Amino acid sequence: MATYSEADFETSRFDYGERVRILLRHPKHGGVFGIAEGTCTAREEDVEFEAPDGTMRRKTLVWLKDIEGYEKPHDNIPDETKEVKEAWFAEEALRKLEGDMLDGVSFN
Repeated sequence: MATYSEADFETSRFDYGERVRILLRHPKHGGVFGIAEGTCTAREEDVEFEAPDGTMRRKTLVWLKDIEGYEKPHDNIPDETKEVKEAWFAEEALRKLEGDMLDGVSFN
């Protein structure tokens, strides 16, 4: 369970309160369609969820606040989007703002 503290990030390449880049991927087709930024405030390891293809998967998720540059489809209004200021993201979709742009990228 996330504690919303530095303890959540003991085994992460990110730090509590660190500003990170988010690679926004299309949920069904893959591929990066945009970039946003957010601040790391919690981390939960081994979270089970249902993928768009119906299979169950596990990932490490990071709760980001103060997100800039991320909009998602509006729940009730077709062809409209709404700005998102905080949300969970897979840790694998996050990159450091400074340093190696390929940090965390696997070529396997």
